[in-house]
Amino acid sequence: MGTGHSSVSFTNSYGKKIFVAYMRRDFSCQSECGDMWDVLGWINLDPGETESRDNPTTNRWFYYHAEASDGAVWAGPFPAEVEQPKFEKCTCLGVIVNDGTNPWHTVGFRELDNATFGGVNFVP
Repeated sequence: MGTGHSSVSFTNSYGKKIFVAYMRRDFSCQSECGDMWDVLGWINLDPGETESRDNPTTNRWFYYHAEASDGAVWAGPFPAEVEQPKFEKCTCLGVIVNDGTNPWHTVGFRELDNATFGGVNFVP
């Protein structure tokens, strides 16, 4: 097992609605396609709201990307694909598009040291 917390909290102290995607280690992704990262989204956080998500492997490293309703973005150097509706996707799985429109796009995720910090507080 890992050295991190068993869950990660996300707190909206920003003042506008925030939408959060996160990436965590998931061994079922590794057995399915060879990479152990699962990307999930979106957590909808109203101002002042806190929500937590499980970190079942207690992995030390957890990743997040957030977008506020006013256009503010919390991004980082770790790329992963997301789409607008609620989703869950192993990072190693490709996307087959039959109608010519790919709903997935790549965004950057920030790294959270989950052994030191149990969550993220989005502030102005």
